[in-house]
Amino acid sequence: MISLQAGVAQYVLDSDLATARQAITTVGATSREALTEMRRLLDVLRVDHDDDYRPQPGLAALDGLVERARGAGLPVEVTVTGEARELRPGPDLCAYRVVQESLTNVLKHAGPAEARIDVDYGEQTLVLKVTDNGRAAAGASGPDHEPHGIRGMRERAELYGGVLSAGPTADGGFGVVLRLPMGEVAAR
Repeated sequence: MISLQAGVAQYVLDSDLATARQAITTVGATSREALTEMRRLLDVLRVDHDDDYRPQPGLAALDGLVERARGAGLPVEVTVTGEARELRPGPDLCAYRVVQESLTNVLKHAGPAEARIDVDYGEQTLVLKVTDNGRAAAGASGPDHEPHGIRGMRERAELYGGVLSAGPTADGGFGVVLRLPMGEVAAR
């Protein structure tokens, strides 16, 4: 878009000053938007340097994460369906971080609650659900005020062709659902 608009501005600069100005304005706005998106992407991809030499966690480390949540006083039930298979490191870390952030949100915002994690290794899609039966309203006052970390989880999911949805559940709790296409995330 920037290249196209810059070309238009150059082409009409001597003959149509108003169109040239509009094209240059579009170049400025588009470039600022692109920089903002790039900053968001870099925030999603940033890695703590202290962990450079440790392998990144994935769903294989789910049991340890669940045990830590239980140790913090959160009852957690886990169900895995489908044939578990190895995922590529990026999507595997994405799935792990979604569970980690979701359990953290339950501990911080749901009050007394129980959590449930459902992992479904479908043929076409990995579906990961983290639900709780606590207070859904805690931190969930609308699309502009999502519970902490939802935006980051959503951006991580989109990096791998996935979709993340989050919101109150029918029973008054809160749920996070991650869908990742298996063709993109399965290790080859």
